[in-house]
Amino acid sequence: MSTATSDRGKTDALPRASVVVPVFDAVGEIGRLVESLLAQDYPRDRFEIVVVDNGSTDGTAAVVAGFPVKLLKETDVQSSYAARNRALAEVTGEWVAFTDADCFAPPGWLRALLGSPLPDDVGAVAGEIEALELETAVQRLTERFAIMKHAETLHHKAVACFSTANVAVRRDVLIELGGFRDDTQFFGDMDLSWRMQLELKRRLLFRPEAVVLHRHRRTWRQLLRHGRQHGRGVAFMKKSHPEVYRIDPGEQLGRIAGLVRAAGAALGGKRKNGFGRDRWLAPLFLATWYCGMGAGYLMGPAHSSAVKAPKEQES
Repeated sequence: MSTATSDRGKTDALPRASVVVPVFDAVGEIGRLVESLLAQDYPRDRFEIVVVDNGSTDGTAAVVAGFPVKLLKETDVQSSYAARNRALAEVTGEWVAFTDADCFAPPGWLRALLGSPLPDDVGAVAGEIEALELETAVQRLTERFAIMKHAETLHHKAVACFSTANVAVRRDVLIELGGFRDDTQFFGDMDLSWRMQLELKRRLLFRPEAVVLHRHRRTWRQLLRHGRQHGRGVAFMKKSHPEVYRIDPGEQLGRIAGLVRAAGAALGGKRKNGFGRDRWLAPLFLATWYCGMGAGYLMGPAHSSAVKAPKEQES
């Protein structure tokens, strides 16, 4: 067999994929992401890129229109999950890969995610999420505490869960589940991953070599807001899955212990404790994150709204 025939066989064995990106007012970031998707080493005739604008008013749609990708609009519901669902009627891939506008996909991402054979019982495959930049203390500590990393969050609570910043789901699984719940602003991805496993008995696979770089929140205000979003997502999951999602007192004690350890590291004055120059800010970081989560939980689930009245969206 010739080398050309062998290479063609390997290419044909790759599953057809659709990369779906919901976007809302991200004119300064969406171009970076789309360029990285177009530069994937996955055969270009084996995947498509679908960007769904969810009511942007800052010129985002015009930026996307300048690239050779499919641009759709979700004009009814203000929710990143509604935007993802909008794409499901249009995609042609056997697998639907999701990422976000504040991310960057290295050239080998899609091949690392889908290039190796996937068992039939696997309904979704998640890759790792790492920092795109570490310019501020908040970004460095977000990475240090692994708030976004699938290696830490994948096995959350009673059932494993993924983030739509870096995951691919079988299209037939998405259709059978009816897509994401679009009546929520936060944790619709966690809900779908749970329903996939609990209802369809499909497995979630983790491929840490399939890395997406995420621009973590830069400021303390953004961190507090992110924590609040997380807390509202927890409230949604507890309401939606009361038989499975339970708040463990031990987990809360563990958070307090983590805060105490961070404070001890700061007071100890040692630079070789994993925090480096940010050791003095580590306790403040955790306190801000946990306060945001608590406030969000008390606020309750965040329901989606009409596009004409945009609300904060998760990324």
